[in-house]
Amino acid sequence: MDKAEAKNLKIYFIFTYLVFWLLLGLTGFLISIEVPVLAQSIIKNVCAWTPTFVILLMFKKLYPNTTIKQYMKLHFTKKIKPRDFLSSFLLQAAVAAAAVIAFFIVNNKPFSTMTFIASSSIIPVLIMDLTSGALGEELGWRGYALNILQKKYVPLTAGVIVGVVWGLWHLPLMILSGYSGLELVYYMVAFMTAVVSFSVIMTFFYNKSKNILIAMWMHFLFNFLLKIVIIDLLPLIIFIAAGYLILVILVVAFNKNELLERNTIWSTPLM
Repeated sequence: MDKAEAKNLKIYFIFTYLVFWLLLGLTGFLISIEVPVLAQSIIKNVCAWTPTFVILLMFKKLYPNTTIKQYMKLHFTKKIKPRDFLSSFLLQAAVAAAAVIAFFIVNNKPFSTMTFIASSSIIPVLIMDLTSGALGEELGWRGYALNILQKKYVPLTAGVIVGVVWGLWHLPLMILSGYSGLELVYYMVAFMTAVVSFSVIMTFFYNKSKNILIAMWMHFLFNFLLKIVIIDLLPLIIFIAAGYLILVILVVAFNKNELLERNTIWSTPLM
């Protein structure tokens, strides 16, 4: 990563924050004037596409010798092994299941009281989760930022940096979560722990395939699995954070070469 790339990356992060805050403000205004619920859902999803919007706005500055078609081809055409889709699903499902089980055990609640998402809500939730952060964010966070950072840092460090920036990008949503005082502090710490840990795990899987679809898949799973069992978000995210923290420690311990050594796969003219 040369000086120009480092400068562009900082500008990208700043613009992504600013545009997101502007769109979030617009969303709040539309909600306040009680626009139709469908319109509210659409604008909320539009907010999640900010990292990609900024990539498109800055594209000629970030990649002066590249076309958008080439950029897309780089990120979507490489083969992903089916076992990577399966193993990422199993790992994330295990974290979600363990978090739910821990919640019921710690709170001394019988498992018979467990409530699942209504069957009629599954398809709408799937559509919302697929078309929001999963599809809207990853061309920016992983497709651009992570790849640029890996020119200078080992994958573990690059994944942590992206995780911190990605997590803090959600700060307005944390503030608007409805929590306050110590509950808000607990929520923010748990959310950041979960997101930074998850970012490193995503980095590991993304580097194996070099295809952004695996990051989109994992991002979708992260969001969707939180909604299968109806539980108050605060205790759930605390257990989720603990689960991903344990998982990332294991992933790093068993994949030191992949995560602790400089990665040269992004040293291409396009990147």
